[in-house]
Amino acid sequence: MLTISSGHAHDILAVVASGRVNHEDVEGYLVPAIEAKLQDHASIRLWYEFSPEFEGISVAALWDDAVLGLFHLSDFSRVVMIANQAQTSAMVNALACMLPCPVKVFAADEQTQAKAWLDQ
Repeated sequence: MLTISSGHAHDILAVVASGRVNHEDVEGYLVPAIEAKLQDHASIRLWYEFSPEFEGISVAALWDDAVLGLFHLSDFSRVVMIANQAQTSAMVNALACMLPCPVKVFAADEQTQAKAWLDQ
């Protein structure tokens, strides 16, 4: 499941992944949220957090993320990913290599540093 989080700067899209993320989450929540932010900004910053309750992502959702990344290749100025579990961190680092903007992975207890980096 994906949840859009509020309380960030207007050009930051904050997303929290928990449970199992599937095609409907990406198409129903993530894509519309990105497109809404891009109506007001030439590029946006992305805060993508994997909660401790994150269980995994479906193959369809991974494909959707890849297509989304290609379609919005230059729409992200910076991406922060928050991941704690070793297996999640490995997946996140692999995904980060596919984005053309600066991407940095932080642990859950490094959220202050993540915010500072995203705000640079």
